[in-house]
Amino acid sequence: MRTEKSILLSIILLTFFAGTMVAVPTGTAYAQKIELSLDHMAPTTFYYHTLALKLKDMLEKKSGDKVTVKVYPAGQLGQEKDLLEGEKIGSVDMAITMTSLLALWEPQMTYVDIPYLYRDVDHATKVLNGPVGISINQKLENHGIMVLACYNLGFRSVYNRKRPIFKPADIAGLKHRVIQNPLHIDLFNAWGAKPVPMSWGEVYTALQQGVIDSVDNNPPSYETMKHYEVAPYFSVTNHLYTSAVLTMSKKRFNSLSKDLQKEIVDVSKALIPEAIQITKDTDYKIIGKLVTENKVQFNTADFDAFAKASKAVSDMYSQKLGMDIIEKIKAVK
Repeated sequence: MRTEKSILLSIILLTFFAGTMVAVPTGTAYAQKIELSLDHMAPTTFYYHTLALKLKDMLEKKSGDKVTVKVYPAGQLGQEKDLLEGEKIGSVDMAITMTSLLALWEPQMTYVDIPYLYRDVDHATKVLNGPVGISINQKLENHGIMVLACYNLGFRSVYNRKRPIFKPADIAGLKHRVIQNPLHIDLFNAWGAKPVPMSWGEVYTALQQGVIDSVDNNPPSYETMKHYEVAPYFSVTNHLYTSAVLTMSKKRFNSLSKDLQKEIVDVSKALIPEAIQITKDTDYKIIGKLVTENKVQFNTADFDAFAKASKAVSDMYSQKLGMDIIEKIKAVK
C-alpha cells in the first residue's frame, strides 16, 4: 500500500512539474528581443545607410533593448520595388525607399513629384510630414504599406555624358533614364528627351555603353555610384523634389504591442530634423569634391525655361491630385 501511495505521489509531482516545465519556454519566448529588418538598396557610403544606422540606434535605446534592428544595405533583399512588395505581404519589416515609387500603388503620391512645386527643402519636408502629406501618405495603408516619416533627398538635376544642359532644347533627343513613374516619363517627353525606364543598378553600364545619354538625380547619388566617370556634365535643374521615405509593413506593425508601435512612430519622426541637416551637409561636401577632385563640369540651368517647359505636365498632375491640395501645399510656410 505504501509503495502504491509513493508511486501515486510521484505521478502527481511529475505531472505538476511537467506542467510547470511546459510553461517555461512560453515565458522565455515572450522575453526574447523582437527583431526588425530595415532594408535599403544604397551602398553603405550613401546617407540611406547613415539614416538606417541612426534609426537602429535610436529605436533600440528607446525600446530599452526590447528590439533589435538588423540593417540590410545595398539591395541585399532586393530592389526598392521588391522591398515595397515585401512589406505588403509582411516578408519585409521596414525599408528606406524613394517616394516616387509609391505612386505605383497610390496615385496621389505624385504630390511629391510635381515639377517646380516646392520652394526649397524646408518647404517640402514640412509638407510631406505635415497635415497635407500625412493625409495622403496614410492612403498607402490600404495597400499594406505604412509611411513612418519622409526624410530629405534634395532636388533632382540632370547629368549626362555629352554636354552642359542650360535649357530644355539642350536635352532634346537625349536617351534619358527614368524610374517607373508616369509623371517622370511625361516630364522628359515634354522636354523632348527619349525616356528609357531602367533600374538604378544598370545606369553606370548603360551610360558607359551609350544605351542612355543622361540621368537625373541628386549629387550624392551621382557621386556614390561614380556616374561622374561616364557622365561628367552636371546641370542643376532642380526640377523635382525627392524624399527618402521610411516605410513599414502594416502587417508587421499591427503584430507589435501598442507601446512598441508608439516608440517606432516617435523615433521615426524624431529623426527628421537631423536627417535634413545630414543631407544638406553631405550635398555641400560632395559638390566640392566633384569639382576639385573629379573635374565635374557643373552649371546652373535656366529654371524659368524649364519650369515653362514643364507647365503642361505640372498642370495635368496638379488637376489629377486636386487643385485644393496644390493650394494647401503652396500655402505651407
